[in-house]
Amino acid sequence: MLNIHAIGTSHKHSPVEVRERLAFGEEELPDALHDLQATIPGESAIISTCNRTELYIRPSAEGINAEQLKDWLRKRKGSDLPDSYFFQLHGSTAVRHLLEVASGVDSQVVGDIQIIGQVKQSYLIAREQGAARKVLTRLFETALRTGKRVKSETDLFAGAVSISYVAVELARKIFYPLTNKRTLVVGAGETGEMTVRNLHAQGVRSVTISNRTEQRGLDLIGRLGFGEWMPLPTLNERLHEFDIVIVAAGAPTWLVGYDAARAASQRRSGQTQLYVDISVPRNVDPRVGTLPNVFCKDMNDLNSVIETNVERRRAELPRADAIIAEELAEFNSWCNRLPVTPVIAQLQQQARAIMQTELEKQRGKFSAAEFGQVERLVESVVKRIIGIPMSHLLDTEADPESVLQTAEHLRKLFKLDGE
Repeated sequence: MLNIHAIGTSHKHSPVEVRERLAFGEEELPDALHDLQATIPGESAIISTCNRTELYIRPSAEGINAEQLKDWLRKRKGSDLPDSYFFQLHGSTAVRHLLEVASGVDSQVVGDIQIIGQVKQSYLIAREQGAARKVLTRLFETALRTGKRVKSETDLFAGAVSISYVAVELARKIFYPLTNKRTLVVGAGETGEMTVRNLHAQGVRSVTISNRTEQRGLDLIGRLGFGEWMPLPTLNERLHEFDIVIVAAGAPTWLVGYDAARAASQRRSGQTQLYVDISVPRNVDPRVGTLPNVFCKDMNDLNSVIETNVERRRAELPRADAIIAEELAEFNSWCNRLPVTPVIAQLQQQARAIMQTELEKQRGKFSAAEFGQVERLVESVVKRIIGIPMSHLLDTEADPESVLQTAEHLRKLFKLDGE
């Protein structure tokens, strides 16, 4: 197995107040990847969602370890967190973890439909920045294929439960029915859009959308075919208008502060109000929940709703695990062949060069038609001859060490170039 590291934190290892300190906004990722590449040369990718921040590294130098990766993350985020909040994986276990993440197996909401898109976006950014190259490209493409197979071949994603879905379910527990509730969704990204769609599916017709970028918010309303626009700067003065405020923005500061929420509550004259903060970092001051008749829920509060909604999906985990194991074996096999691919390429190149040289010596002895027949015959014979040693190098059942030894013997025997 290649030298692949995975380190980070997730809902399994830390509460939201820790995860938000390590989160990367999408606009941060290019600069962060460049810094990571400069600090630890090699291949790298960063996945950062509401429930996880994870680094995937294939260092080009020997001796790189998980402690160096954790130190980089701490320094980058200015957060001196203890090791207990981090996981660290290496080799095949790191690869398997990414496959489980992309398949929704490792999600807080098992089978979270959004995770495949989030992994893909992280991969595309790493590719665009030149941080993910041959090995991580193969790894992430394997992970995305695994996620798609789990989605199509199992019922793990049945019901399309996601964090945004659970947020709406939580609102239903406090306000039932939701039909006549005035609702504000802050954030027009993927999570915000899914939240609005889930609200609409529950019969909510009064949905207002706000976002930092006005055009993105208006584009979302255009795609949905419903919803009202509210400029973000007017948020505080209009909070009192809404029964439910769901924030999915991920801004670096509070969008809803304690004083603003208190003023809104006073203007509502004791009417119940709910804030659901599904942003990481959080965008609603947690003290809002101490106000009379005001509920304030964040990612840590979603677990009870999640347990109820995903119980039936757990029966699908063995089928998902079988797909993951199959894709992991294929990736491991590819990794085992990787060190010998230069030998295969050099052997093919040398055989073609010798064949072309010898054919050119004989070209004048044949007509054009005859030479074409000779050329095809010689090419067929050469392919069959070099196919014998190549079959040993590509044997997926062979011991990796013996394959490497065979490659080295061939290199010496045929006087091939070095690596």
